[in-house]
Amino acid sequence: MKFNFLNQEVASIHSAALLLGAAGLLSRVLGIFRDRLLAANFGAGKELDIYYAAFQIPDFMSVIFLLGAGSAAILPIFQEYLAKDRKEAERFISEMTSFFIFGATPLLIIIFVLIPFIAALIVPGFSPVERSLTVWLTRFMLLSPLLFGLSSIFSSVVQSFGRFLSYALAPILYNIGIIIGIVFFAPRFGIMGLGGGVVLGAMLHVGIQFWTVRQLGFNPFKFVSLRDKLKFRFNRSVLKVFQLSFPRVISLSLSQLTVVILMALASTLAAGSISIFQLAQNLYFLPIGVFGISYSIAIFPQLSRYVIGGDAKGFFDKLFLGIRSVLFWIAPISILFIVMRAHIVRLSLGAGLFSWEDTRLTAAMLAVFAIAMFAGSLSAILIKGFYALENTWAPLAINIGSIVISVALAFLFTKILSRDPGFVLFVGRLFRVGDLSDIRVLGVALGFSVGLVVNITLLYFALRRLASKTFNYCQPFPAGELLKIIIASFLAGAAAYFVRLSFTEVLPLVTFLRVLAQGALATLIGFLVYFGALFVTKNEDAKLVLQSLQKRLFRTKLLPQSWDNDHGVK
Repeated sequence: MKFNFLNQEVASIHSAALLLGAAGLLSRVLGIFRDRLLAANFGAGKELDIYYAAFQIPDFMSVIFLLGAGSAAILPIFQEYLAKDRKEAERFISEMTSFFIFGATPLLIIIFVLIPFIAALIVPGFSPVERSLTVWLTRFMLLSPLLFGLSSIFSSVVQSFGRFLSYALAPILYNIGIIIGIVFFAPRFGIMGLGGGVVLGAMLHVGIQFWTVRQLGFNPFKFVSLRDKLKFRFNRSVLKVFQLSFPRVISLSLSQLTVVILMALASTLAAGSISIFQLAQNLYFLPIGVFGISYSIAIFPQLSRYVIGGDAKGFFDKLFLGIRSVLFWIAPISILFIVMRAHIVRLSLGAGLFSWEDTRLTAAMLAVFAIAMFAGSLSAILIKGFYALENTWAPLAINIGSIVISVALAFLFTKILSRDPGFVLFVGRLFRVGDLSDIRVLGVALGFSVGLVVNITLLYFALRRLASKTFNYCQPFPAGELLKIIIASFLAGAAAYFVRLSFTEVLPLVTFLRVLAQGALATLIGFLVYFGALFVTKNEDAKLVLQSLQKRLFRTKLLPQSWDNDHGVK
């Protein structure tokens, strides 16, 4: 069966970003539905804690496998080969696939054996029975890092040819696999059924990418020869991928290690702390995935081309366009997340065994994360900028510093929330959870968020300096347009807050539909105020977005490469 619509090219940055954003939104909506099913069936308790704790080692291994599967490092090299010789490009991808499979498999076997010892470190607060379940569930899900590593290699080919629809569908299929596990596997096999859903989702994720690669005429499993496989005789470009990937892998590994440490800290707190931390993070990542990740993926190939062509102005214009485009959406969303946090959590998670106390504490966690949402969203774009300039050591050093800050502050805030009644009272009143018996897990979120803000600040100035040195050219950031966005965002938050208060008695929050109606109305008014303020101030980004929507950017047919330039964007 042929699915030609999956093999259509999307050439415009706005087209690609909005297409990826739409698919990302659908994926995140499915993710919310997935989390709602988990919360309703398990509640914020030890079973769900075990499920999320079991993810830590597979997630960490997925990051390690970026050493051989980092699409950000593979894509520029693949494009260089493709421009010269298609056969050499296919050989390069084949060599990457070969090395990854024969390098990752033995490592996974070793980890499989060592998991009981590792689990004692990552969940010190678990009982022996809970730890044993975590071990077996982790072992079952170890297949997913191998599948995601292959998918990442294949995505380099997919992105290079602008087949963003296929790329965007992969995470959607992943969530569908997990939902199947919750609905069909878990009732029969218990918590192990959840692991089966994860593996199924990973298989679907890699499957659609592999299908697209084959449709493009590439065979990534066409190994050079058995002799080459055994001796790992690969060309210099493969070694260059590892050189580019290595510092980024260390950086991401440290970031993932930060989450592992924070999870370990949460395991020593009240039952359900890991679940609440993870569920709040999933909601926090929703807009980041829709906007931050989507724009970074769409903009990266063009940044690479500008660096290869030595076009300094094009690089800065595209980088600043990406930053402003992300903040255009993320700034109002983060404010509205803080204002409407209880509504968001009640609508997405408030069902079944997920109690009102769980809802309130998760909402407070979400507010803490939302404060740093801009930092999490911009991180992907700035990292892509470093990759385009073929420098990954600078962000590594910055990440190490910010990670140390995050972990240290998480421990500090947690301790203070355990011992200082004054600080407990302040945090409780600020996030309206003062009457809850244990809010120490908020200290974990506070440390995480402060570290993100420090990280993004240092990344921006380091990238700006590196780009200026590389091109011998520096371009100022259009701060005036950004100021308009910030002011309009706070106006949107104020409008939503007053609408929410005004309708509290008219629409009391006693049913799902009333929560939905009040939340939708307040959010709608907030966005109307936001866009109204931007149009009154003649914000350039608002004009570009309107023009983009008028061009029906979600079409997947081939669009002219100069489309963006019709609007003055270079």
